[in-house]
Amino acid sequence: MLPTIQLFSAYYKPFPLLPKADYITPVQAGAAITPIKLAMQGDDTGDNMSELNPFYSELTVAYWVMKNVDRTKADAWGLCHYRRYFIEDKYKLFVKKRSRYYYRTSQKILDNILTPKLYTTLQELLLCHDVIVQRPVWAMKEKGIVYTIKDAYTEAHFKEDYDAMIEVVVEKFPDFAKSIDNYGQLTKMCYNNMMIARWSVWDDYLHFLFTVLKEVQHRINMHKEGYQSRVFGFLAERLHNLFIYHHQLKAAHLTLGLFEDKL
Repeated sequence: MLPTIQLFSAYYKPFPLLPKADYITPVQAGAAITPIKLAMQGDDTGDNMSELNPFYSELTVAYWVMKNVDRTKADAWGLCHYRRYFIEDKYKLFVKKRSRYYYRTSQKILDNILTPKLYTTLQELLLCHDVIVQRPVWAMKEKGIVYTIKDAYTEAHFKEDYDAMIEVVVEKFPDFAKSIDNYGQLTKMCYNNMMIARWSVWDDYLHFLFTVLKEVQHRINMHKEGYQSRVFGFLAERLHNLFIYHHQLKAAHLTLGLFEDKL
């Protein structure tokens, strides 16, 4: 029997598009720390970490789902963003499947994408895969130079944060030590912390994720500004890929549809 799925779309600010599909629930991320209240469920009810949203990004929604959503309503769930959704595969030159596909911000386009057909596709993929994630892209590629996952993080963020994350993983989950070196040398990964999986997979992953990140909080400089303040969202992208790699989860890859900010 096909699994039932509920997706949760993380919003942190007003955006002109709202999914109408009943299998997608919008959730306001960081609702506890903003005077702006969006017309949707907030991540600040029940057991939550909403106030840490500036550091954890969409992960505060993942935590809220894990702790508060009625698990009898769906066999599996997924995390997406207010302008990023899994879509039916798009192709480049009719052969190569795309990792990302850009759309202009249009409610009509969104409605034409988030269809019952897409839902059935997700169900069928999850029937024979452990997870559904974005098709991997280069961790970083600049001027013809391809960076490894480890080196790409150092180039874009702070090396000491990555090192602290790896130290904690080895301390808290020593069986991961055999995977870390090879994983760090990979050159492609999935971004955005987006995934669809059954509850059991999510539970195992989020236990791993938050155990690591909560300890990393005590070991790094939290006083970052602007883009870099979302340090745990960035580290989580690497931990997400590491978890899938280490456990050799069977992953289905889809194109990610990304809507531009402006109409």
